[in-house]
Amino acid sequence: MLDPITKRYEDASDMKRFEFVFFCDCCGRAIPSTALDFHSGFRRKLFLTAEEREARAIIYADHHSKAYERANNEVLHELNRCERCGDMVCEDCTVYNETDDGGVICRKCREAGAEGTEDR
Repeated sequence: MLDPITKRYEDASDMKRFEFVFFCDCCGRAIPSTALDFHSGFRRKLFLTAEEREARAIIYADHHSKAYERANNEVLHELNRCERCGDMVCEDCTVYNETDDGGVICRKCREAGAEGTEDR
């Protein structure tokens, strides 16, 4: 399976819908992806045979994997990668660095850089 776009994420999916929440690597702000409904194609009935349960589980796993990949790609557009540490950070934690040819760094790296220059 594809690695998550952020270091921390939650899978809030159930048998009815796929939902994922990713968290900014800097401040921890939650960034939810769009929830997607799951339809297995099986009629709603009280009891499924063993074969139907197995087939539904296979279908669910396939749809879950695709929904997870879609969620990762969706959230990617709301985050920036820090060019120093590689963390994926929200817009609030993004610092557009005027030095280093206008690169993007996170707030933590900016603070660490500022502390390092004060010691000199």
